[in-house]
Amino acid sequence: MRKTTFLMITVAIASALAFTVRGYAETIIVPDAFKTVQQAVDNAKPNDTVIVKAGRYAENVVINKPITLMAAEGSASPIISAVDRDKPVIKITETSLVRLSGITVTGSASNAGVLLANAHNSTLRNVRATKNLSGIVLSRSSGNTVIDSTAEFNEIYGIYLEYSNANKVENNTASNNNDKGFFISDSDSNAITGNNANLNTWNGMTIWSSDNNVITRNMTLRNTFGIVESDSKGNDLSDNTTLPNFYIIYPILLVYIGIIFYLVEKNIARLLYAKALT
Repeated sequence: MRKTTFLMITVAIASALAFTVRGYAETIIVPDAFKTVQQAVDNAKPNDTVIVKAGRYAENVVINKPITLMAAEGSASPIISAVDRDKPVIKITETSLVRLSGITVTGSASNAGVLLANAHNSTLRNVRATKNLSGIVLSRSSGNTVIDSTAEFNEIYGIYLEYSNANKVENNTASNNNDKGFFISDSDSNAITGNNANLNTWNGMTIWSSDNNVITRNMTLRNTFGIVESDSKGNDLSDNTTLPNFYIIYPILLVYIGIIFYLVEKNIARLLYAKALT
């Protein structure tokens, strides 16, 4: 009887330990365990980690649970390219506590490289979003952190916040985008600090109808306009560095040089003509 009881207790403890261990995160490797990132994400449980090895993956990924999706340590950045160009490359939606790190996203012609839609308290770190409609977009999402990431050569915006509050956007670069580098729209109480916005076609950074944001220590260089604030109040804009676009200065400089040469030539011609008459 004692042996049976002891065996039952041992089995119960082992089962409990197995359950407890599974309560911690497991690691899934792509393409070892699953050939696609989406398959790995679908099979991951909350708090699991999906590690993606170097390579190019043609797919659109949807994350709706709290997991970590990251590049393999020491490998080149894996590239996820949209197979459906009308959808985000990676969409994080209706969840929280997602971590995305070390991934390059490209090829969403009508949407975002990374879209957070009603996603909260998540972290994007060292993400590169290039050649999408917009690079990184937060929509109705709060408490998130976007850090050490790059959004470049996108058709409209580099990093775009809409109806998104209390996010932290820090030490990112948004350059060579065909409209704005950073666009903060109808979004309040965000911290936009230590970012770079260079060579964007229009504004380096726009704050539109957004209140009580901290916009500090940003550099907006060689854009048509540096930082533009409109229909907003209570924002702290301090210690930012802004310069106009050299491509705007350069033609104006040529115009003035042309005027100077014209006046010099005109006066020389007048003197020569006057001398010829004498």
